[in-house]
Amino acid sequence: MGLFSDFFLARRLRKGPTLLLPYVPDPAAVLEAVRLHAPDARPYGDGLRVGGNVRLRGPIALPPGLAARAGIPAGWQTAYVAGNIDDEEGGEYDRPMALAAGLAERLNGTVHPRGPEPPADLAEVTGGRPVPVAELVAALAGELPGLTARAVAGGITVLSCGASPVEIVVEEDEDETGYSVCVDDGVRGPGLAETARRVALTIAARGGGTARDHNGFLIHETG
Repeated sequence: MGLFSDFFLARRLRKGPTLLLPYVPDPAAVLEAVRLHAPDARPYGDGLRVGGNVRLRGPIALPPGLAARAGIPAGWQTAYVAGNIDDEEGGEYDRPMALAAGLAERLNGTVHPRGPEPPADLAEVTGGRPVPVAELVAALAGELPGLTARAVAGGITVLSCGASPVEIVVEEDEDETGYSVCVDDGVRGPGLAETARRVALTIAARGGGTARDHNGFLIHETG
C-alpha cells in the first residue's frame, strides 16, 4: 500500500467508529453477527452493506505502522470501519456506532477511538400481542421481585421495583404495544445489560414479539 492510500486509511480508522479485533475473524462469523442487526446485510465492495445507507469496511489488517498512524494500541490485528454510504441520505446516522458497538460485544472486540455513551434504553421488544401488566409482573417476579406498575399519561405504563434500577416502559397505541427495558441516563453497574436481556426475552416469549438489545441486535437465549 502506498503512503498516500495508507494516510487516508489511517485517517478513516482514526475517525471511526472502528471495530477492533485481536484476531483475524472468519468472514462467515462476522456476516452472521451483522445479520443479527440487519438480516438483509450482504457483501458490498470491500465489506458489507447494512440496511440502506451503512457500510462496514473490512477486514483491514493492522500492521504496526498503520496502527500507530491511526492511534490504535498494540495487540489488535483486524479492523472494520462503519459509516454511511451517502452522507446526503438521512435516517441512519447513529447506526454505524450501534453496529460497531454491537459487533464488539459479540466478537470480543472494542470500538475505536471511543465507544458509545452508556445507554438509557438497554433493550426493547416489538411486535407480538400485548401482554397484560399483571402477567408481566408475575412472569418477571424472579428477575425483578416486588415489581409494581404506575400509569403515565399517553398510554404509557412504567414497571419498576426498588431493588433494581431497571424499569420497563410499556407504550400502547392503536397499532402496537412496545416495551423498553431501561435505566436512568448515566446509570451503570455490573449485570444491568444481562438483566435487561433476560427481561426482554421473557416479555418476547410471553407475547411472541422480537427482542433486541440497545444496539439493535437480536437477543437470543445465549445472549
